[in-house]
Amino acid sequence: MGTLVTRLWRALVAPRNSAAVPPGGVRVLPAYAALARYHSTSIALELRLHMLVTQLAAERSRCRWCIERGRHLWREAQLPVDALRALLRYESSALFSNRERAALQFTDAVTHYSEANGGMPLEALMRVRQYLSEPEIAAVTALVAAQHFFNPITGALGTDVAPWGAPVGSSIRNFWL
Repeated sequence: MGTLVTRLWRALVAPRNSAAVPPGGVRVLPAYAALARYHSTSIALELRLHMLVTQLAAERSRCRWCIERGRHLWREAQLPVDALRALLRYESSALFSNRERAALQFTDAVTHYSEANGGMPLEALMRVRQYLSEPEIAAVTALVAAQHFFNPITGALGTDVAPWGAPVGSSIRNFWL
């Protein structure tokens, strides 16, 4: 299996012709995939918190592909589906701990950072500092920023054009796996 995957990856990243390869030999989609894998594997948060933050950021960005991917990963991790269903009501749901609520409130604040007058709301930052370490806060910030970075790229590649439940977009979705 490993050699098949290796051969497929090499075929995917191999330049089709020298005119199609930009200066330096870097192709955009493999670089995009590497960045996505880096963001999804390098963060030191417990799995549930990582997935809650990522899913809320996906929901807030309204990236259909990101939302569906997150739901799939949630089920794959065998986390409770009722928490996923209650995610958009995290502030009032008993399914979330104070630590998770603080991280999710901070996720919302980072999501709306550019819209906020005066920058980051102090309340969200002070609350998250009660429950998360500075490296964890940086990790949450990176996860939220990554969701909002990948949303326009993934959407521009056509992953949001099909109705719910239908196969969508280009093969870019396979790079995340």
